[in-house]
Amino acid sequence: MKKASFIILGILTICCCSCYSYKVYPKAYRNIENNSQKRNAYIINDSLKKELKIFSNSNIFQIVKDSNYADVVVKLYPIEKSFVCGQPLTISMLTIGQLPVILPDQYLFRFDEIQNGTITKRTIDLKIAQRVWFWDLFVFNKNFEEKAGKALLGEYLKNNNPLN
Repeated sequence: MKKASFIILGILTICCCSCYSYKVYPKAYRNIENNSQKRNAYIINDSLKKELKIFSNSNIFQIVKDSNYADVVVKLYPIEKSFVCGQPLTISMLTIGQLPVILPDQYLFRFDEIQNGTITKRTIDLKIAQRVWFWDLFVFNKNFEEKAGKALLGEYLKNNNPLN
């Protein structure tokens, strides 16, 4: 009896831990593409693996390994995350995951663009929400870095558009 309850508890834990997905807001950013000419960029501090994955998934720049071929040098900073209240999870648990819950955590992505001695500091608020829902158990595209890259590209293009 103890073995069966332990197995059931383990299965429920696995199901609850994998019932999430990430959503990029606004919806227009979910399928955004960078069709402009990409400049070559050299990353100074490529030791920040998560930030580097987000930056490379954004396709803002073509990342090069040699600074001699770079048009711009980029310095990344650690991503800052502020959590929201987890109170909506209570509703999801009461409905056994049938009611989707959105947790709009705030992510600040910061980097410097260094070009010809001029430093341009960029601070971009990534609008990404984590959705917790039972049916997201069957969603296999749960890559945060990929979604954050789309949000970064959308905000970067919006902020650098001369028509705004």
